[in-house]
Amino acid sequence: MRGLLYAEINVEWPESAVYQEMARAWLDGGFTTLAGGHRLALETGPRLPPEAMRSSIPCGPPHAAWGFVSITRHDGRQERRSARVISPRSMSWFLKQLADPPRTATIDLSMLDERGYPGTAVLQIKVDRPEAKDWPDAIDWAVLSCEIPEGELVDPVRQEVVLSFLRNISEGLDPSFANITYHDGLGKTGLERNLGPPWKFPRETIPTSRQALRGYEWWTICPKELAAAVGGADALRASGAFHEVVKLPSGALWLQATEHYRDYGPDAYTAVFHALAPALPPGTPKHFDRHEDEPAERIVYSDAGISHRSLISGRTEPKILQGKSEPSE
Repeated sequence: MRGLLYAEINVEWPESAVYQEMARAWLDGGFTTLAGGHRLALETGPRLPPEAMRSSIPCGPPHAAWGFVSITRHDGRQERRSARVISPRSMSWFLKQLADPPRTATIDLSMLDERGYPGTAVLQIKVDRPEAKDWPDAIDWAVLSCEIPEGELVDPVRQEVVLSFLRNISEGLDPSFANITYHDGLGKTGLERNLGPPWKFPRETIPTSRQALRGYEWWTICPKELAAAVGGADALRASGAFHEVVKLPSGALWLQATEHYRDYGPDAYTAVFHALAPALPPGTPKHFDRHEDEPAERIVYSDAGISHRSLISGRTEPKILQGKSEPSE
C-alpha cells in the first residue's frame, strides 16, 4: 500500500524580508509546480461556497478540486487561525500575509468525494515557525514541509517535477537538514521514529541538526557542517551509495540514493546508512509491530556509531537485521 510522503527542509528563521521571499517561493511556487492543474481548476472553475469552512455543508460539486489557505498567528496569549477557501482573491490575501511572518502559513488541497466533501489528499504545503510555548529550543527555526501522495515519486516523470522544485528551493537556502520520509503526523524522520529510548521529537532534533544528521532517506540533505564527517562530496560519490551527490551553494550536500524512487529498497538504504553513519546519532533502532497496511521503514537496525568504528578499524560489520517497526507515541 502506498503511503503519504512528508518532505521537509529545515533552516534557521530568517529576517522578515528573506522570510517573505522564501515562503512565497515555497508556497506559491509549490502550488503551481506540484499541483498546477488543481490550481487552474480552482482559479477558473465555479466559485466554491466559503461558508463550507465553518458549516457542515458540501464544499462544492462532487469530484471537483477544492482547497483552502490558512494563516496562524500567536499573540502571546493564544493562537489565532484564519482560513479561506482558495480563489484568486483569497490567494492574494494569503500571499500578502507573508510580509508579516506568521507562525504557520498553509495551503491544503484535496479532491471532493461523491458527496462534495474533502476526500483524496492532493497536497499540503506549509512554512511553520514553532513558537516558544511549544518548542522552547526551536523558536528560531523554520520548517518548510509538504505532504504528497507516494505516487508522485513512483511515477518517474512526476518524480523529476518534485525533485526540480526541491532543488530550486534548496539552492537558495542554507539547509541544516532535508529529506522525504513517510508521513507520521509528527514530522519525525524514519530514524527518529525508531531510535530510542529516549524517543526524540523534532523539537529536540531540529535545533541540533547541524551537529547530527536527523535521518537518511532516498533524498537527504546533509548540512555543510557535517560534510567533512562523511568525507565530502567526492567520497560519497566514490562510495557507490548515491545516484547523485551535489554540493549546493551553501556547502550542504544534496544526496539522491537511486535514480528512481521506486528502486529504493534494502540494498540501497543499507548503503546509504553506511555512507552517512559518521554523521548519524548513535544507538540501535528498536523493532515495533506495524499494521499490515503500513509501509515498512527504510532504515537499518544497527548502531551507526558501531558501524562507523568498524569501518575505520577494518572489522567486519555484524549481519544487519532488516525489519518493519515503529514505536507507539
